Amino acid sequence: FILIHNAGADHRFFTHQHETLKKFGHVIHLDLPGAGKSQSASSYKMNDLSAFIAKICDKLSLKNICLIGLNNGANIAIETTLNHALPIEKLVLIDPPIFMDKSFVNDIETHIESLEKAEFNHQYVTSFVDALFLKTDAGNKEIAASAFNNVNKSSLSGIFRGLLEWDAKSSGILKDITCPTLCILTDEHHCSFEKMRREAPHFEIGKVIGSKCWATLEVSEQVNAMIARFLKIHARL
Repeated sequence: FILIHNAGADHRFFTHQHETLKKFGHVIHLDLPGAGKSQSASSYKMNDLSAFIAKICDKLSLKNICLIGLNNGANIAIETTLNHALPIEKLVLIDPPIFMDKSFVNDIETHIESLEKAEFNHQYVTSFVDALFLKTDAGNKEIAASAFNNVNKSSLSGIFRGLLEWDAKSSGILKDITCPTLCILTDEHHCSFEKMRREAPHFEIGKVIGSKCWATLEVSEQVNAMIARFLKIHARL
């Protein structure tokens, strides 16, 4: 399992999935470029981020890969699967921002402006984190706030811009993913159930309740149960 976190976050957004996943295989946590302890990169286009994942897979000679991506990390997983000849056997996409409507695109553009005007400060992060949880404990809020306070702001701006560019061309791409894929949606407006069902009728699509976009933290018990069931159904014989 390679766990690919969301834009602005770090590997700790999968803190609550480790114990479940290690029952099924080896778990690799990572920080994307510009996040956590990883160095910044010169480009954050989606193909560059997917190349980062592919390089790790090649360097470690990984086999029987399952990519698990949260938010933008799910989009990176999609791009990696479509454009790199890796032994990817399964995908888990958690609330991917894909086929985005105009209002969500506007939200991202507002975040980019805040980052580039240096308005993305501690106060902004606190409000941002509070707004993206429905109901969770202080520990989960601390994980989120710590990640966003420490992320390289230029890197985050680049990731957001890369996401917008990629999503504008995303219609129709999911039909080319043939491995078993679980897509977990939330109450957030990253992607509607109807759009995902139309674009990827071959995916197993479910929805958690009582969570915005960071379901791995906020409703980990629901996410873990769905992933575990998916892995059991598609276990290698």
